[in-house]
Amino acid sequence: MKVIRLSKKAFNNLELLNIPREILNTEGKVYNFPYRDNAKVFKQLYHQQGLVFASKLYTLEMLDDNKEYLPENFYIPDYLVTVADTIEGFTVPYIEGINLAIVLKSKMQCKEQIYYLKKVGEVLEQMHNIRTYTPLTDFYLNDLHEGNFVVNPKKREINVVDLDSSKIGDNMVFASHYLTPCSLLNNVSNKYQIISDEKNNYHTGYVYPDENTDLYCYSMMILNYLYGSNVNNLKLEEYYEYLNYLESLGINSELINIWAKLLVNANNENPVDYLNSLSDEQVYRSRKFVYDKCR
Repeated sequence: MKVIRLSKKAFNNLELLNIPREILNTEGKVYNFPYRDNAKVFKQLYHQQGLVFASKLYTLEMLDDNKEYLPENFYIPDYLVTVADTIEGFTVPYIEGINLAIVLKSKMQCKEQIYYLKKVGEVLEQMHNIRTYTPLTDFYLNDLHEGNFVVNPKKREINVVDLDSSKIGDNMVFASHYLTPCSLLNNVSNKYQIISDEKNNYHTGYVYPDENTDLYCYSMMILNYLYGSNVNNLKLEEYYEYLNYLESLGINSELINIWAKLLVNANNENPVDYLNSLSDEQVYRSRKFVYDKCR
């Protein structure tokens, strides 16, 4: 990758990017970074040494080396940044838009919110094709959650960000918002590959990423949107009670089956083709505050 060299004075003059509190950001500080008439953001990493840092650099190089295989809506880091000759982080092109986490909590019409949730499912279809038809056979988003997508309402498009936490090549497994020791996925054995304690010295994540984990995270995004709260941390019985409630609302049986299959030993499926079946009334009645009153 190409390198941008900053003096300490130039670095100290940078302004932090205004990140809404709804957006998770645990790996570094993010700055506005205009460069040669191009708007960028600069992510200064908290970990600047050791295995985590080395794996981040490897991930950035792998993304850069294989960018020809990645869609235009994947926002790939483009420059390393040094401050006083020390690598501090990297830049990514700035994206105009609204974070999907904010879109899903806004007063935007349900059909429009579901449209963007479908776009995420289409991204996962793209990922499947990338693994099938390119050398990137081991490429997964891993940390797939609402905060890692940016919506462009004018073009009605969705962009993928924070790809530095993706699984690619031989990099380490980074932490994932929906893949944790508290997740529902711990209720099924031999499906999701939990990283053993002896390997946690190398990996910061909890589960080895694969197609099942990406699809699990995607379904959790949809279910959290419907529930209006965190489904991922429910107890097993509570989860199935909620699915039974959704079924009583007349929600498409194929969707219910896909969500039930998340916690059994069978491959997960992409629910993208069934999201248009959700009506405004079903979305409203799926909310936790309504569900609690109906129990």
